[in-house]
This record gives sequence, C-alpha cells and structure tokens, in this order.
Amino acid sequence: MRGCVVRCSFIVCVAALVTGCVATQGRLTRDTLSAPAPARRSYVDALKQRARQLHLATARPWLLLGHWRGTTFGGFKSEADGANFFLAADGKTDPQAELDATLDGFFSDLQAYDATAERNVQHPLCQFPARFMFLSKQLAIDATQLPAHDCARYRAFVESVQADSVTLVFSSYYLNNPASAFGHTFLRLGKKNALVPEQRRQLLDYGIDYAADPDTTFAPIYAVKGIIGAFPGTFRKVPFYYKVRQYNDFESRDLWEYKLNFSSDEIEYLVAHVWELGSTFFDYFYLTENCSYHVLDLLEAAAPRVHLLDELHWPVIPVDAVKALFHNTGFVGNVEFRASSRTRFRRDLADLTSEQRDAVVQVADDPKAPLPFDDRHRIQILDAAQDLVDLRFAKQLVDASRGGVGVELKQKLLERRAEILLPSDDTPREPPWTKMPQRGHPSRRFGLGAGFDTGDGRWLAIGGRLALHDLADATDGYPDLAQLEFLATRVRLEYPADHGLHLDQLDLVHVVSLTSQDRFDRHISWEFRLGSERLVADPYCKDCYVGRGQIGGGVAFASEEDRVTLFVLGETQIWAGPHVDGVLHAPIRVGFGPSVGLRVRFTHELVMLLRGEWDWLPKQPDLGAAVWSASGILRWMVVPGFALDAQAADDDHAKTGVLSSLLYF
Repeated sequence: MRGCVVRCSFIVCVAALVTGCVATQGRLTRDTLSAPAPARRSYVDALKQRARQLHLATARPWLLLGHWRGTTFGGFKSEADGANFFLAADGKTDPQAELDATLDGFFSDLQAYDATAERNVQHPLCQFPARFMFLSKQLAIDATQLPAHDCARYRAFVESVQADSVTLVFSSYYLNNPASAFGHTFLRLGKKNALVPEQRRQLLDYGIDYAADPDTTFAPIYAVKGIIGAFPGTFRKVPFYYKVRQYNDFESRDLWEYKLNFSSDEIEYLVAHVWELGSTFFDYFYLTENCSYHVLDLLEAAAPRVHLLDELHWPVIPVDAVKALFHNTGFVGNVEFRASSRTRFRRDLADLTSEQRDAVVQVADDPKAPLPFDDRHRIQILDAAQDLVDLRFAKQLVDASRGGVGVELKQKLLERRAEILLPSDDTPREPPWTKMPQRGHPSRRFGLGAGFDTGDGRWLAIGGRLALHDLADATDGYPDLAQLEFLATRVRLEYPADHGLHLDQLDLVHVVSLTSQDRFDRHISWEFRLGSERLVADPYCKDCYVGRGQIGGGVAFASEEDRVTLFVLGETQIWAGPHVDGVLHAPIRVGFGPSVGLRVRFTHELVMLLRGEWDWLPKQPDLGAAVWSASGILRWMVVPGFALDAQAADDDHAKTGVLSSLLYF
C-alpha cells in the first residue's frame, strides 16, 4: 500500500537474519550415533544391498543432494565444506560410503548429547529429511522399523515457511556495492493462505538467500578473499519484506520475479533440502560458487528433471542464472516486476507538469507547504513527495526507530495525505519488458576486426571480454547508463608479419556509473578503470607496456528515457612501467583533467559513444604540459548475439580506426 512505512529497526532486522539463518543446527558427529540395533541390522544390510543393485550412490538425485561433482581424474568430491554435512568419515569424496552411513544413521539411536551445541542434537532422520524422502521412495523403507524420533525443529521450520510456490528473484545491478555489481539472485517461497490474494501476501513470504559471511568490509581484502574462496557461504531464511526494503528501497534496485513450475512434492523436497543445508557451509567464490550457482544447484537438487548448472560458464553471472531457467522448456511460469523506489518516483513524475514537480520538491522539504491544486493532483504530489523522501533518506528510514529528519518528514507527509479521504491511483503500470534480464545480450564477447593507424599501418584486431556490458552495447536487459566490464582484452596482429603479435589492452575492470542530474537527483557520476595498455605511438615510450589506473567523478545530463546523455568527469590517470619517464623522471606518469562524453541511443540496437580527454601532466616536462585524446564508437546489434562495430581515435601521436564484428556468447 502506498505511503506505508515499514518500521523495522536495524536491530530487529538483524535479529531476523540471525535467527532466520538456516545454518543453526546442532552438531551431529559420527561418535554420537550407535550402530543400528541388532534387530534392525539385517534389515539395514538388505537396504544397502538393494541400493547397490539400483546404483543409487551414483544416481543424479543422490549426487545432487550431497552436492558431489565428478573430479578431473575420476571419482567425486562434494562442494559442501562443513564436516557436519557428512555422516561417513570420507563422505565428502565417497557418495557410496555416505549413503551407507546415512542408512545406518536413520536406524540408529542417539547415544549422547553434544555439550558444545546450544540445542539438542538432531537425529539423522530430522537432520536430513530430503535424503530420507529420496531413499524411502527408492527403497520402500518400512517406517515401522525406524527408531522413535521427534523432529520438532524441522516441523517448526516447515510450518513457518508454509511453502506453496517457488520464485527466483533477480535483483538488478548495483554498481555502488562490488558484491552486487553483477546483480543478485535468491528464492522466494510463497506462503499458503487462501484467504489473502497472492500479491498482498508476498511481503509475508520468506526468501532463501545464499551469501558470503565476510569478516572484513575493506574493499581490496574483500575482493581478494571473495575471489579465492576465503569466506564461508551459507543459506539464510530471510523475511521477504526485508529483502524488498533492502533492494527496492534502500538500494533502489528493481526486482524481477520468475515463478517456477514446481509440483507440490518438489516444493516439499526443496524445503527439506534447504533445512539440510543448515548442516553445512560452502567456500564462497565470487566468480564461480556464488549466489547464482548455489541457488541453481538448490533448484536442481529439488527438481532433478531440470538441468541448470550446465548452462553456466566462467565467470558465473547472475543474469546467466536467469537465462538458464529458460533453457528448460516450461520451467518458468509467469514473470512479475517489482519497481524500486527510484523507478516508482520517476513514473510518478511523468504524470506531473513542471509546476507540479516544483511542488513535489517544496512539500518534500516542508510538508506544510501550500498546494493550490485539486485533490487528485494533491494526492499525486504528496505520493511523489513520499517517494522522494524515501530516496533521500533511504538509509535512515531502514532504521526508523532511531528517528531523524527523514522519519519526521515521512510521518508528516503521511498525516497530510491521510487528510484527503480519497484513494491513490494504484492502477498497475506496464513493466519495462525490454529490461527483462533474460533479454540482454550474452555476457561474454569475442571480436575480430581490421585496424589502421598512422604509426604502425594496418593490423588485425582480436578482442574479447568475460563480462558484462559497456555503454555502447545494445540496451535490452541492461541499464542504459551503466558499464561493467571484466577482463576486456584487445590483441593486435600487425603485418607485415615481422611486426608480430602484441597485447594492446587488458582491463581487469572498467566501471562507469552515470546518473542524470535534475532537481530531484544530485548523485555524482563516476568511473573506475584498472588494467594495462600498450603505448603504441608515444614518442617518449614507444611500444611501452604500462599499467593504467583511472578514477573520476562528475555529472551527467540525460534526455527523456536516456536517449541522449552528456557527461563530464574530472579524471585522475596514472600510467606506470619500467620504461616510463614521468614525474621527476620516475617510472610513473600522472595526469589530471576533464573527460567529456556523449552517448546517443538511436534504437535499442544502435548506439553511438563519443569521448574526449585532456590531461595536465605536472612535473613531467619531457612530455609537454598536457596530452589529449578523442574517440568514437558506433555499434549496431544486427541480430541478437552479433554486432558490427566501428571505432576511431585521435590523440597527440596517431590516428586510429578499427572495423570489427562482435560475437556475444
């Protein structure tokens, strides 16, 4: 409902996260269990023999439940890294041994209490309900042979979730947080409640989220540890309203929701396996075993009929996880869009005149400001003002219990809105279907072209990148004014052949985030680039290969729907290499100056990008007072996955042109 404020304090929300964490089970060890009672031993041995005859230990459903993967030299190894997930001593690498130990565990009695656990130890029947479902169905286990057990905690978990549907949620790209720059995926388990329409009860659902448990917020260390798998990753049960508050409101990220066609048995199986995953953790790898990988892995375990992980490649990108859903015919039901606070606000403004927009700013600053309009327009202005306050004070409103200017403004706006006894216009808006993540071009790219410059003549250009999108790419499925490239590379093969093969450019990362300036939004635009390049025609360092860093901030101005965007950034650039003669003759160059860009989107498939840079070089007399460069790109996505690209550049030393064909895959 418009205008409602979720007054969830930070402490309450954190408590919800911690107590909702799936991974809070008591520690069950092999020493805790006795062997099956003699009366059950012959029955258990018969079950083991039957399981071997059916080759259950290498059956796909069992391997998925244990998260075992085939190794390069044969055999298996589980990706689960918590010892408590395995009942056999070598269960991590031996699915057969783990299956035998699991059957033993099902028919064993608990002999001891683990004093190191805060809760009573669970019997394997309670700790591994999905395993029991699978083995019971395959082996027709006689329930009367099982020992007495009370799975109260598992029952409480199932009853709290009350799952009736499964939805994969994609949270759009958020460049201001490296952990979410590529987007994020998690599951929403829809609750059973026939008395409340589904759209109204969704906020009461639970999300199942997989994320790293970092021990640092220092970005460089976070990045390194995330890449090498130095953080544990765990599954969490999180109230869905909290995820909406975090992503939709606090970070202004749109949510795309993909309802999956799961049978009731598969939903029950998924909930059971989520509970099992509370016994373990996974080493979190930012580029491989990340949120998207393990969410798809969970879906496969619950529904072995689908094949999702086969569609992923390195690096694992959340948007590729969404696309993997559609490679399984009929797996995706309906698609829904949940607009962020920023998107809702922009939609509100589209219906207002310039005078009414001025009033939005005035009443957002002073809720008592006069509104000389009729009730219908006053409602629109007050609703838009509430959304504007949400944007300005998003962080403060998440912890509304602490008060603050934003909380006071929002409360006064709500009170003034309540004085008008008419409902707001809640007519559903058409979702931006062209921005559906699965419609975007593939994340990897390979390019082949021919180039010419005044320094080296003709050459063959070979390029590529591992991810994801740049400002000149086709815009379907991606934000218009954001660029995130990872390992963008260009190699130059010069001819005559004696000139050889050269690495022209290798960018580890290149990020651009543009935010259009207007009376409502004053966020800065920024750029960050880290990599290396070859100085081809530089007279002071010809054919030098240098490291390059670039960082800048400034402003951007865009027309309606971001068709034309002008941006101006103040940049700091650094070039470093053993053959560079730079600041006070040290092997480092430093430049400061403006960068100007113009981006024009003629159609969703045809984009032009022009840039110019001027850099002042202090204390570097041999290079002159400054250097400059200008470049242009015209790119046309001819058909999905294939584009033609024309680039031209000019600087102090050479003119360059390249014509390329680009394959996205």
